[in-house]
Amino acid sequence: MTDSSMLELRGLSKSFPVPDGLLRKKSFQAVRDVNLTVRRGETFGIVGESGCGKTTVARLIMGLEKPTAGEIWFEGQRIDSLTEAQRRPLRPKLQMVFQDSGSSLNPRKRIVDILAEPMLYHKVVGPSQVEARVDGLMAQVGLPGELKNRYPHEFSGGQRQRICIARALSLNPDLLVLDEPVSALDVSVQAQILNLLRDLQADLGLTYIFIGHGLGAVRYVSRKIAVMYMGRVVEVGDADTLFDHPAHPYTRALLDAAPVADYALRGRQRVTVSGEIGQETPAGGCSFRGRCPFATPACERAGMTLQLLSDGHLSACAAGGDA
Repeated sequence: MTDSSMLELRGLSKSFPVPDGLLRKKSFQAVRDVNLTVRRGETFGIVGESGCGKTTVARLIMGLEKPTAGEIWFEGQRIDSLTEAQRRPLRPKLQMVFQDSGSSLNPRKRIVDILAEPMLYHKVVGPSQVEARVDGLMAQVGLPGELKNRYPHEFSGGQRQRICIARALSLNPDLLVLDEPVSALDVSVQAQILNLLRDLQADLGLTYIFIGHGLGAVRYVSRKIAVMYMGRVVEVGDADTLFDHPAHPYTRALLDAAPVADYALRGRQRVTVSGEIGQETPAGGCSFRGRCPFATPACERAGMTLQLLSDGHLSACAAGGDA
């Protein structure tokens, strides 16, 4: 782990048991051999269809799931093998903002209590300073302090997501894992939340992992992006490189499926894929080949190992980026 690296995932895999009849059990591999490095102060985006494994990666990082194989290193310390007691001092440093702000907040508690409890538990502030700290957090996310005595149902979706961000910030974290934080919001509200996240990162020096399937939002905030398919990372690169010169057919299909405002580009040739993620693919070779319009016999023998195309740009396509 280099001095500039905050988080490293090394060969990370996660399988879940799936009942198959009364006595037999199968396993579903949600994450497969993921290797990623997140540098301090950057936003690292993870994109893919629903079911590709990106949320499972987030849960593994946060310790909400235990990996089947691989390692997770945070600030030079391996954290996946820690017990709950050993991990507890690290929890304030890693915080998560979930997609559904409504279910993330206790409906029976006032906002002041929701924000105060984690700070008091982790002794971030004392009882005499906690109310002033709550007011500061509310202001930091663009909400008036006098709203702190209301309950979650009295806020809009965008306001609730601001409260979730404030709760994550209350423990002075180093890393925020943002699991589709704007996908449930209106477009205009999405822009406000994204701008808030960028401002907070600049002011506080935060590191983000931004998970989403809205490509515009991911590109707007991310410096580097990983594309996942069926639990694997199939392409990694700087945001501009990946969007302007996608190498993997799946990445190209994701980009071509996004709406385009420029009428001059609407008639362009697009890459389309058939079927849905998770459909059965014959064993061996590239697991995307059953949906890929560029699949060749070579794909039946090729694995899905990332290959370096240029500085920081990697792809797992057997065509070597010429699809």
